[in-house]
Amino acid sequence: MLSFYYKGWTIWALFFFVSIYCQCFPDMLRWLSLALVLATNVIALPSSQSKEPSNAPSHCQARAWVRAPDMVPGEVIAGDVKIKLSGPCAGAESYKLGLRYKEKVFWKLRREDAPIPKMPKLTFNWTISNSDLFQVRFWQSMGNPDYNETEWRGYENAVQNRDLWSMREEERVAFEIKSPLVTDTMSRNFTTRFGILVPNTNYPPGLDCRVGFMHGGGASDMMSSESIYEYFVEIEFSNGTTLEIPAGMTAFTPFYLSTENNAPSINVSLSPPPASSCFNQKPSVDRLQSNYTIELSFPEGAHVHQNSSVNFTAIVHRTGYTNRTDIPVELCAFSANGIRWHSQELQNRSQPFGPPIKALVPSVVHVQHSRSSHVITPHPVRHSPCREIKFAAIPAPLTHKSQILSTSSEPLPLSLYMNHDAVPDFSTYYQKLEHPVNLNLHIAPDPSEPWDNGKQIADADELDWVPWMPPTQPRRRFLYGNANVLSVIPMQKEGPVRSTPIHYLSDKARQPVFVDPSDIADLRLMLPEERDLMAPLTQPSIRVFAKGEEVPRRYCTSVDMRYPIYVGDTWVKKVLPMAAEGQHEKDTVDHLLVVQ
Repeated sequence: MLSFYYKGWTIWALFFFVSIYCQCFPDMLRWLSLALVLATNVIALPSSQSKEPSNAPSHCQARAWVRAPDMVPGEVIAGDVKIKLSGPCAGAESYKLGLRYKEKVFWKLRREDAPIPKMPKLTFNWTISNSDLFQVRFWQSMGNPDYNETEWRGYENAVQNRDLWSMREEERVAFEIKSPLVTDTMSRNFTTRFGILVPNTNYPPGLDCRVGFMHGGGASDMMSSESIYEYFVEIEFSNGTTLEIPAGMTAFTPFYLSTENNAPSINVSLSPPPASSCFNQKPSVDRLQSNYTIELSFPEGAHVHQNSSVNFTAIVHRTGYTNRTDIPVELCAFSANGIRWHSQELQNRSQPFGPPIKALVPSVVHVQHSRSSHVITPHPVRHSPCREIKFAAIPAPLTHKSQILSTSSEPLPLSLYMNHDAVPDFSTYYQKLEHPVNLNLHIAPDPSEPWDNGKQIADADELDWVPWMPPTQPRRRFLYGNANVLSVIPMQKEGPVRSTPIHYLSDKARQPVFVDPSDIADLRLMLPEERDLMAPLTQPSIRVFAKGEEVPRRYCTSVDMRYPIYVGDTWVKKVLPMAAEGQHEKDTVDHLLVVQ
């Protein structure tokens, strides 16, 4: 249960606006969604993170924390776990530490033979009446929406008819491992170490499921996915009951061999932004408008590491009539997270927007200087994503003729920066994680082109009688396009040449296994091939949730974005500085403690 103080109503106000503007204002929705996430983190108190079964000893409260580095293919990592009991917990007989990786997909799709009727028109009256001063149901006075009740009732019935939707939630557990913890069963607060042998198998990168807000769907198709590497502690009691408590989430850093990637030049087609569907806005049609494409080339290869930039070149091509004076003036390039669904049902479906995707990486970078260490936040140098276009004017003799001519700009040098938490490219069971390059071309249009500039500020004979001025900015037309050509590679430590890991969906894929912490040093001395044989083959399982139980989010549901705790962040901020202070040789610290 969440407890709200007097400003709690603002959250539901945001929910109200998000649902109303979902189909009308997709750009505004993104900002409202972000505001909603920030608001909930300020005014809501998180519920307990423990998942206590009903048959566990009543009033026994147990908490657990893990500190460990991210998993890396072919490595052996060391970590520690802390367990703390409070309340009447007598009868705790044994403890197990567990680690599992699970991923899921959810969709809610409208049947293609049952299109949703057009949303009825809403008219908002933002004036405040005397009766609004005593309104308890505050949402009824927010804009005083005026609508046809019959039309809205029919629209609601069409949307809420579950027989006209296809809904599914499916979960795949790639592995689940457990290991007994040797400890004094009488202890109520203890810490112990553990080790994990990670096979030479590439698992998906860890994603931060705590970020983002997901729209509730409404009349729109909805598709989502989640994944999590989660530690947990299993406590068995003398009465036969079992209690599982979360101990934090971790991440996996896939290993990629450096390859030559001299991607050929590609041409990107551009199109105008979609018009709003709420107010019957139809874009003006100008069949004489010029056609624009952009040619991209990556001289250094179409790949980029996290927390770094990639340089590329763009050439703008225009094909149009010589008597039109439109000209490209600026090109902007942005990186974006993309998802390509594997399920055939999701291939040609779309939704208003998807939640942001971020890789689960430590929020700071650990730096060591001889016998001291500290943590810093990276501040890489970034360049503007936009470049002014140098475009030759059409020769004067041709401007009076109506001929089709193709012209091109000078090559534009552009740079695209990838954040340290950009998600590496990877093909998972349910989706392929990609990074399209989004392009935004600014065009100074021909004066004859129709201008959709919204409501006029005043009639011409009224301008001298109002204080505001007519817009002075030059007219601009915008075209958009994207290219799935860029590959993002995770940051990786330097080391000896390694063999390519097996993909986790292969029949030969192996899963991590717990090892005795006293054996870690010896295991690291073994040949990687020998060590890999100690890890068992994967035995994944798939679960389909029952009808009526499907939910879009299941792994990270707390409004407090600190939970689940990311154990890699704790490791970097709390363990590594302490370990470095107690060691004199950097190599010793790296070998025994730092495996990332």
